[in-house]
Amino acid sequence: MALPKNNFIYTLSLHNRTLSLTREGLGFILLLFGVGLGAINTGNNLLYLVLAMCCSFIAVSGVLSELSFKKLSVEVKGPPHLYCNETGTLNFKLQNNKIWAPSYSIRILLANDGRCSLEEPPYFFFIPARAAQEKAALFAGNKRGRLQINSCRLATSFPFGFYYKTKTIPINIDMVIFPALHPVHLPPKNESGQEGAGTLQTRGEELYAVREFRPGDSLSSVHWKSSAKTGNLRIKEFQNPNEESYTVFLNVKESGSNKTVKEEILEERISEAASLIYHLIERGNEVSLKTEDTQTAFGDSESHLKELMHKLALIQ
Repeated sequence: MALPKNNFIYTLSLHNRTLSLTREGLGFILLLFGVGLGAINTGNNLLYLVLAMCCSFIAVSGVLSELSFKKLSVEVKGPPHLYCNETGTLNFKLQNNKIWAPSYSIRILLANDGRCSLEEPPYFFFIPARAAQEKAALFAGNKRGRLQINSCRLATSFPFGFYYKTKTIPINIDMVIFPALHPVHLPPKNESGQEGAGTLQTRGEELYAVREFRPGDSLSSVHWKSSAKTGNLRIKEFQNPNEESYTVFLNVKESGSNKTVKEEILEERISEAASLIYHLIERGNEVSLKTEDTQTAFGDSESHLKELMHKLALIQ
């Protein structure tokens, strides 16, 4: 059963509990007052009995809902990273640590702060004592960066639906939301080009590594300065332009100043750079990311792609 939208008459908050009165609950309370007034005016014992029964319903509702919340814990497992606006799966494990009493009609809610969203909050109808149940829910990150969630809310309308009660309990969700990807026009092979805010440049026949000498290496490629410092022969390696490697430039500063560009422009540039990197590596090209301060190594592996996406995700 889903939480009703805009169906709460009044909400009361106390410590880590909230109590939201529904329209059904308001109708029952009005009926309760009507029966009470009728009993007082007429002195009818039967009406007093009906009034007592209605009051007991409210008392029993509070006791049973609180009993359902008692000694519950939640564990959440999800992917270490997720692309922005793409869906992944969160696995919720609800543990009932009570010795004898089961819990009923529990829904798990995450904070509605715009950073993330659940397609449908997981719902647990019955959790036996000393037992656990697991449910999976589709999850989407709405903003790039590190996503840390330290608490969630348990919600229930058990047993009569007069009000919804929620309780806040700790959880641990820690993941990185990668920048959003979108289709891009990749440059033709062996050519450089402009792609929006990111500049692509092919990696020419330039020195990019110095390694230890191996049998069969040409002495003309010996890096003499490095060899003299280490005492061992070291060889210069050059990039072949036919290997089609690209450097993606990301400029996060305003031209002519040292100020970071506006947030909207920054997000567009980061998304553009991430899309270029993703599709170039998918095509089999080696890619390096260069900013005003640093430049990464070239690579075309899955781990290299994740490293670059992680770097882009955490740019402020």
